[in-house]
Amino acid sequence: MRTRSAALRSLLPAVPVGLLLAGALVWQSTAAAFTATTDNAGNTWQAGSVAISDSDGASALFDSTSDGALQPGSTGSRCIRVDYTGDLTADIRLYVTTPTAGAVTLDPYLVMSVEQGQDVPAGTTVAPDCTAGFTPTSTPTFLVNTASADLGSADQTKTLAALKTASPDYARGLPVGSAVSGGTSLTFRITYSVVDDNDAQSTRSTATFTWEARNVP
Repeated sequence: MRTRSAALRSLLPAVPVGLLLAGALVWQSTAAAFTATTDNAGNTWQAGSVAISDSDGASALFDSTSDGALQPGSTGSRCIRVDYTGDLTADIRLYVTTPTAGAVTLDPYLVMSVEQGQDVPAGTTVAPDCTAGFTPTSTPTFLVNTASADLGSADQTKTLAALKTASPDYARGLPVGSAVSGGTSLTFRITYSVVDDNDAQSTRSTATFTWEARNVP
């Protein structure tokens, strides 16, 4: 008759074998798991643009060298095309500043008007002397003044000094276009007139006209 201890000894070699078989079954089940995936490749991002330019190539509209010495009643007009070519719709405003080291003594004696004309196709020639390309809107649109500065009906208080004070930056600029889309060309006519005031003698002014576009959020 076998003793209890002998029976236990006979079972010991079978225990590791059983563990190995159980491990093999678990590994085989894991290795044979079902899988599936999905993806959407090729994601890209592209930021839009805000771009603005003008027909005079950023040069001066008015030049005292070519215009000569002014006197009471002297007037002059210049026209310009402003092109918006950005990808994003934008609000455009006009503001007027004095450049660094610029002169301002003639500012109070220059009556100003800024008139916005009809939009034109891209590339339309807008002559700086306003002989071509600028057409008033059906009801004249004045951003500054109530009439052209060279007319007696113009508001004489709308001087260059007043314009620089009222609209010196984008926040206080003159709105010239709301939600403007790319490919839009705006036109403007800027006119000045020298008031009849003896204090205007030998005075001089300089100014920068800036059209700025900011995209609509």
